Amino acid sequence: MRLSDASVVIRPRTAWEAMDLGVLMARQHRLLLMSSWAIITLPVFAVLTALLWESPSIALFLFWWLKPAFDRLPLHILSKALFGETPSLKHAVRQWPRLLSGQLLASLTWRRLSLSRSFVMPVSQLEGLAGEARQKRLGVLQQRNAGAARWLTTIGVVLEIGLWFGCMALFYLFIPQAVEQGWDWQRLAQVASADARWLEHLGNAFYALILVFWEPIYVACGFSLYLNRRTVLEAWDLELVFRRLRQRLSGVAPTLLMVIGLMLVPFTQPAMADDAKPLSTQSASQSIKTLLQAPPFKNPETVTRYRFGEDKLATENKPHSDGKLPAWLKALLTNLNSDAFKQIALALEILLWSLLIAGLTLLAWRYREWLRTFVGRHRPRPPRA
Repeated sequence: MRLSDASVVIRPRTAWEAMDLGVLMARQHRLLLMSSWAIITLPVFAVLTALLWESPSIALFLFWWLKPAFDRLPLHILSKALFGETPSLKHAVRQWPRLLSGQLLASLTWRRLSLSRSFVMPVSQLEGLAGEARQKRLGVLQQRNAGAARWLTTIGVVLEIGLWFGCMALFYLFIPQAVEQGWDWQRLAQVASADARWLEHLGNAFYALILVFWEPIYVACGFSLYLNRRTVLEAWDLELVFRRLRQRLSGVAPTLLMVIGLMLVPFTQPAMADDAKPLSTQSASQSIKTLLQAPPFKNPETVTRYRFGEDKLATENKPHSDGKLPAWLKALLTNLNSDAFKQIALALEILLWSLLIAGLTLLAWRYREWLRTFVGRHRPRPPRA
């Protein structure tokens, strides 16, 4: 890995600025990322749909659960493209089976529901760390930017749901008005499950297409957070500065040595040594004092202004600060770093997550009838006598 070959500017960034960089990276290589993702995921989705045609929900769940296996290909492409080695579409797709060999079982089991999945995935795939070494590495990386990675996953979930609803609404808008006028929504909601199953598979297909667009961006944002953290920890920006400085000096070093040699030539001549006059201690001291009394070492300035007696008294009686923090501020900072405050912050985080989940559940319950119309499975109404 040569930092000088990086296609982006290596410098410390804020977490949100780093994610914005990930979006730009995904946009720059969008054709390669989206094409490779579609080639490996859509056939898997078609196979799951065909095998589980009677259970569309299970097919969608399995496809969603396999996302960490699919995410390894965009990460591989971005890591190569970062240093000017962008692979071709054919080469990238051929590399995907090899990328599945490392810690795939862990990625699909106990690590599957991690909210920092996109941020920590490069540690296993690119650095090849496992076990205790991986935990130590994560302990250092997650000291910063871990919260932004969790927010990235949360925003991604909300975005996927919003895009799915948007696709379903767009599908409804494309239905001819003549067909729509003849619909009876109560009868449509009570059709047989075999007849309405195509609606569920249609919704699943919309979700698969949404991931073709969104999932490479999600991986790129997590990868950019990882790069930003390593830039801060390992001072990549300073390393690049010293490398560029060394390259510049290596080009002008011969000229610089020649100039220095020419400057030293007069001092090597004996005639110059004979003409030199000794400098006494008194004259040297006087020269130094004269130099120190002149700018820029000393800049005397006379300022004349009016001042009331009260102002003078207030200035004389104003206590001088010793530059130390007040005791109450020290106590406040100490309390903020205490374990009790950390527990309170953790409780507030759990409360906010609970409120978010409760709100989503309430929203789903509020519009349950509408959801049943498009994705629900209904039993046929028994015939009337």
